[in-house]
Amino acid sequence: MMNLFTFAKKAGTAMTKYNSKLPSYTRITKLTESAVIGCMYIEANGVVGYHEAPVPQLFLLVQGEG
Repeated sequence: MMNLFTFAKKAGTAMTKYNSKLPSYTRITKLTESAVIGCMYIEANGVVGYHEAPVPQLFLLVQGEG
């Protein structure tokens, strides 16, 4: 069996926590209580508000500046 995933911006949900502006997030999978894989789109001039991450994070930038 094959699972298909979409990472399109329209598949995500708007994030407003932590005074964030213009990002959308799509969860890809949750491996354990301490591991989640997701994809985030941040529009130009968008902000992910400062917050303490509940688990270690890796930030990969695909396009633009971060």
